Amino acid sequence: MDSGNYSAKFAALASSHEVPDVFWTQSGYYCDQISEGLLMDISDALADQAYEGDIAWKDTYIPSLLESLQNIAYTGCGEMDSYDYGVPFTMTTVAVMYDKAIYEKLDLSEPESWEAFMANCGELKKAGYAPLSVQSNTCIDWMPRLFWDQFCRKEIEDEGKTFESGEMTFETESVKAGLEAYKEIWDKGYLPENFMTSDLDTTAQLFLQGKLAQVMIAPDKLEYIMDNAPDTMELGTFPLPGIDGLPSRSLGGASNIFAVSADTEHPEAAVRLLKYLTSRTNFETDEGLKYSNSGLNDVERSPELDGILAGYSAAAENGFCPDIFVPTTVSTEINTEFKENLIPNYLLGQIALEDVTKSLQESYNSYLEDKE
Repeated sequence: MDSGNYSAKFAALASSHEVPDVFWTQSGYYCDQISEGLLMDISDALADQAYEGDIAWKDTYIPSLLESLQNIAYTGCGEMDSYDYGVPFTMTTVAVMYDKAIYEKLDLSEPESWEAFMANCGELKKAGYAPLSVQSNTCIDWMPRLFWDQFCRKEIEDEGKTFESGEMTFETESVKAGLEAYKEIWDKGYLPENFMTSDLDTTAQLFLQGKLAQVMIAPDKLEYIMDNAPDTMELGTFPLPGIDGLPSRSLGGASNIFAVSADTEHPEAAVRLLKYLTSRTNFETDEGLKYSNSGLNDVERSPELDGILAGYSAAAENGFCPDIFVPTTVSTEINTEFKENLIPNYLLGQIALEDVTKSLQESYNSYLEDKE
């Protein structure tokens, strides 16, 4: 089943009570599936041995990845006896990929601060490169979301302000600061002209041709670049530094999830399969998973892949931005409007910042009304 039709097929199976024993899901559906009683509580299995039998299953994971999945369940479902109704399948992170030959040519080094990152972009532009892009136009909300995780963290996490209560709004200065920083990058010419329309293949070609110097990309999208990179290209990755100087958290986390049906007639076999799918053995032997960032400890990879994927591991060290922080991802309607209309028109100067924030707030207010 191709991924584009998977969700509709699963919904049809769920409505007819024919859910497979083991299945893949995503964070956007996970909490609803828990609430509907579709998923089996696997907390006891997680405390038991892993597939290889040498350690507890839960201890095979990088701790922040399991915490990310548990936080998704807590945020979406509230207080429960267990938050373990699935396990992550790969760790989704975002890192900046670059060609080391270009960096060496311009005497640049991997940036450890936002100021150094912007300075690198300036040097790359002067040298005739497009300094930065994201993997495709479906990801053009990545940068503002990463910026908001920096600018809004104190208010939301330390002071406990929320959008739902109205203490935070899209007109809040820290929210506007994230959008202003994004516009600055566009106005400086650090993003390619086709930034808002480029699909993954187009972006990859621009990078492979040596015209694009840096691309923010998820590890599951690396295969085409890795398989087609010329011999002169040596690839590296690093986490995007925090724009406001805070520890830089990554987008992603446990967005891809495997779970066991609550109605399975074969719970032991289903859990055994699930342990295998998420095992070091599977990630070390399945050729189709070699570019995946498993989120597991002690997975052995070739030294070349270890070096290339190092930026993704580093991006996860400080944890992950909450799935819903500044709520442009709270509904498909708001998310689509933000990415396909508001961002392009704002960057191009066709609408003002105040129009963006007003439109987002009105859409969010409507979302809250519909929830009631």
